[in-house]
Amino acid sequence: MGFFSWECAKTKRPVMAEDAVRRSPWDFASDVVVLFENGDRISGQYDGYGGIVGHERLLADRPESSWRMVIRKYYDNERFEDLPPNRHEPNQGYFWDDKDLRKIFQVG
Repeated sequence: MGFFSWECAKTKRPVMAEDAVRRSPWDFASDVVVLFENGDRISGQYDGYGGIVGHERLLADRPESSWRMVIRKYYDNERFEDLPPNRHEPNQGYFWDDKDLRKIFQVG
């Protein structure tokens, strides 16, 4: 299975795979908070394959409608019900060039 990702539920910016942005100005874009419909919350690095490091199967075992993913930098204690469902990210959270990421995240 190849890379895939979602857009941040709050900002619509791409949630980046950890490997794609490690040691770059936009490495924060893989650091996420995941809110669940039942009120639970986890955080960590998005792995690029549908999981959060340390919680790899947690999202795969739940329907997408039961959670929301937000890039931690933009998270401000929103609740699950405050956010729209995540949309799939067309560049898979990996296939972006530096120029585009600089513009999207206004960093660097």
